[in-house]
Amino acid sequence: MKSLSFKLKKRFLLLLAAVLLLPACNTRSKTERMQAVVAEVRAKYKAYEDISQDDQIFEAYDYFVRQKDYRNAAPAALYSGCVRQAKKEYESAMNCYKKADEYGRVVGDSVSAAFAQYYIGDLLNNSGHEAEAITNYKAAAELWGDSLSRKANNAVAMMNIVIDEYDSAFVYLDQALNLAQTAGDKVTEASVWNNYSVAYQLLDENDAALDCLRKTLPLVDEKRRPIALLNLAKVYLALDERDSLEYYKTRMLSAIEEVECRPETQAAVYGFLIKDALAVGDYESAYQFEKQHEKVALDLLSDQTQSSVLEIQKKYDFEAQANQHNRQMLSRQRLIIVLTIVLIAALVLVTILILNALKKKRIEAEINANLLELKKRNAQQQQAHYEMQAQYDKLQKQNAQQSELQAEFGDKLKDEYLQKCNIIRCFEVLSRDRSNAMAFKDLEHSLFEGEDHWAGFEAAFEGVHPGFIAFVHKQYPDLTDLEFRYCLLSHFKLSRQEYADVLGCSVYNVDKVRASLNNKMKENE
Repeated sequence: MKSLSFKLKKRFLLLLAAVLLLPACNTRSKTERMQAVVAEVRAKYKAYEDISQDDQIFEAYDYFVRQKDYRNAAPAALYSGCVRQAKKEYESAMNCYKKADEYGRVVGDSVSAAFAQYYIGDLLNNSGHEAEAITNYKAAAELWGDSLSRKANNAVAMMNIVIDEYDSAFVYLDQALNLAQTAGDKVTEASVWNNYSVAYQLLDENDAALDCLRKTLPLVDEKRRPIALLNLAKVYLALDERDSLEYYKTRMLSAIEEVECRPETQAAVYGFLIKDALAVGDYESAYQFEKQHEKVALDLLSDQTQSSVLEIQKKYDFEAQANQHNRQMLSRQRLIIVLTIVLIAALVLVTILILNALKKKRIEAEINANLLELKKRNAQQQQAHYEMQAQYDKLQKQNAQQSELQAEFGDKLKDEYLQKCNIIRCFEVLSRDRSNAMAFKDLEHSLFEGEDHWAGFEAAFEGVHPGFIAFVHKQYPDLTDLEFRYCLLSHFKLSRQEYADVLGCSVYNVDKVRASLNNKMKENE
């Protein structure tokens, strides 16, 4: 009886231990599964594969947070942000990167924290906040250390190029190149050489830019090859070396057919093809490329205006410091503000798109009507010429000369209409991006060929910014011609030397005009 009782107690204890250990086994098994999910998404992301449908990463992220396993939560949050960004959910992506940085710092995972800072910098850069992006890239470089900071140094250099800080840019590029070559990182090395070429092109050192791009080409893979070939073609276009240009343009178009390019790359290719067509006088092809370029640009603009990344970052930082009560109160206010801003931004965007569409249709209708009229005139004149030639053989030479003069007149009118279209296109590009040096050069080339270039400049400016010229004359009636023209040119991001070149004066006179204009504006305030 005693033995039976002992056996029953033993079985009961074994059963109880099994019941208690079962959840721990299940937890350990699920932890391994969630770690495998994170590893799979990480591998796909590193291989540049599409991860926009990998929603299982969100389950892993939530699981590790609930378990307070912050060592695994840090990479899970990081790659959840990558998936959110691939889905174009920029607010959620920013929040995930912030959490990855927070968890990484808590557990000493500097790699996850560094990548989080790096991706936050990318979000800010893509939304046009270059100065804020530099701060995050530098933070990423400090967290990575010398072994991995090559990417962050390269990104900081790129941002310095954007803000025209070339000395700082070259310092960071030298550091990034040395680290990338030491680590055998061909992808980063190729990116560094490409950034070198961009800086040299902006400094008008095209030979040095070509040398850097030739070093880039053998380092890039198939996905990045079209961009490298495009950059080479751009430099040869600037140098007007047609043979080399055609060679690399053909290779670029062939490479594009083999891979699926991003919208940004497509926009850059169309922009290059427009300039190439205009360079050889193929206005019809330039016009077709412009329509394709504008479609891609509008799609990109729509994506970028879905969320203000800088506001998301500031909102996240503020909420992290506030207490629970204030967060609840401010959350409601922010919701109203965000909805209002989104509504206003949507209305403004729709208005701009409608106005641009109407303007394009009107210009296209005018061009088509004028071209049709020209064709009718030429047809009528040719018919009259044939009839007169049959009736008056003696006047054949005179009529042929007249027909030739009329054809030249028609071509001249067509060139004038196409030039007006190019002027409007340049103004529209500069309205979206004031620092577009190539667009301003195209505008300057189109307007300043004739003697009456300022009248044409003001007419085109009024077309893009209606009412601004009248407002300046009314608000500041005592401006000189140079001060008034400087006021119009201030809409574009120009250097002092470029101001001097356009206004036809010295840099010293530009400074005097700027000082006088500031004084007059202060007096009228």
